[in-house]
Amino acid sequence: MSQQQQQQQQFISYSIAMVTPFTLEGDLCIDSIPELVKFYINKLEAPGLLISGSTGEQHCMTIAERKQLYQIVADTASKGFPLYAGVAAFKTKDAIELAQAAQRSGFAGIMLGVPPYRLPSQREIKQYVIDVAKTVKIPIFLYNNPSGNGVQIEPETYASIASIADNVYGLKEVGNPANVNRVKELLGDKAAQHTFFTGTDEEYVEAYTAQGYTGITTVAGNVFSKEMKQAVDYLHNNQTKEGKELMVSLVPKIQVLLDAGLLQSVKYILRKRGAPAGFCPPPLLDPTEEHKALLDAFV
Repeated sequence: MSQQQQQQQQFISYSIAMVTPFTLEGDLCIDSIPELVKFYINKLEAPGLLISGSTGEQHCMTIAERKQLYQIVADTASKGFPLYAGVAAFKTKDAIELAQAAQRSGFAGIMLGVPPYRLPSQREIKQYVIDVAKTVKIPIFLYNNPSGNGVQIEPETYASIASIADNVYGLKEVGNPANVNRVKELLGDKAAQHTFFTGTDEEYVEAYTAQGYTGITTVAGNVFSKEMKQAVDYLHNNQTKEGKELMVSLVPKIQVLLDAGLLQSVKYILRKRGAPAGFCPPPLLDPTEEHKALLDAFV
């Protein structure tokens, strides 16, 4: 990516998806949030944070709790630190309420997801995004997660939305990687203004070098923060060989997390490192003792 293209981007290309602390019973740990944010910024040296996304278990919180989370995170981080708010809700009016709360809290942008479970059509997805986008001024990137939501944001739908909503500037594509280059074709010259994120750490080399992606919101960065940042820096500085070698060395480690349950593993390791990461609300369970023995190698 050229320097001019980087200057056109509305979002930084690398951020860490922050977990949300809950008790063993599944209640939100409000008091733990400030210390956890400081851990990400000071210990993990996160250049930016994605709050209340899939990794942040947003649908385990009420709308009021998510708004409270936004505000506490924003109050804890220094002014100007890049914060992106995960926004998705069953009803458009709730998504609007969340988006406006994120803007009031001073977030740099929004990751807008499709309403889960309800299976909206492409026409309905388009209207949902436009209805939310027009109520805020901060930039938005869409979250296409068909395995989680049951529906896909088609490339033509994204391009149509981007032609209408002037603050939609990106796509996090964790469905079909071929969608990224297709969207770029549809956007033409305007594609340089858009950021294309993946959330799949272990596939980032291929995503960046061959599939048109330009950034990542990392989950593995919760555990391998320096390594993931270094690998991304290598790739973005055209040091492809070094980036690929580093990512190849990380993939087996990431697989250990996946085998034990990705989010459960991340929270377990963060707790062992002294971060108040809490637990996953039931029915998700902590890793087994056998898996913990393997995960302890990363503590």
